[in-house]
Amino acid sequence: MRTRRPTLSLSRPAALPAALLAACLALAGCAGPDGEGSGATAGDASTPEPTSTSSAPSETAEPEPTATPEPTPTEAPRPELEITVAGDEVSPNAAELRLGVGETLLLRFDADRPGELHVHSKPEQYVDFTAGTSTHELVVNTPGTVEIEEHDSGSVVALVEVS
Repeated sequence: MRTRRPTLSLSRPAALPAALLAACLALAGCAGPDGEGSGATAGDASTPEPTSTSSAPSETAEPEPTATPEPTPTEAPRPELEITVAGDEVSPNAAELRLGVGETLLLRFDADRPGELHVHSKPEQYVDFTAGTSTHELVVNTPGTVEIEEHDSGSVVALVEVS
């Protein structure tokens, strides 16, 4: 459906803004439901494309460099168990620890003799240590209470709650 466009008269300068507004409204109202049929013909004045008035920053803008780098989140310290072996004396004695399933426990040994820890987990694990200082990693993948025993002396070094 076509509507009649108003006639533009430029004889009165004060009527120009009102005439332009009426022409724009008429052209906007001429489009059909499918967006066609603007009613504009060759030689008619075209309306400018609408521009964005958003004050949001452009997505391509890069942030300004800062003098100091952003602080990185610090990792939680890895759980550790320090084990001292002097002959048949072993410490700690039944230390209580908590670990998450799959979390790594760092074992630090200071021993005057070689030996072995027996880890009563599922599956059971064994950790050999040498005389002197050494470190080993222990990972338990099954939840529950795990007893860590120094095999030669039979001392319970730690009870670990794995959850």
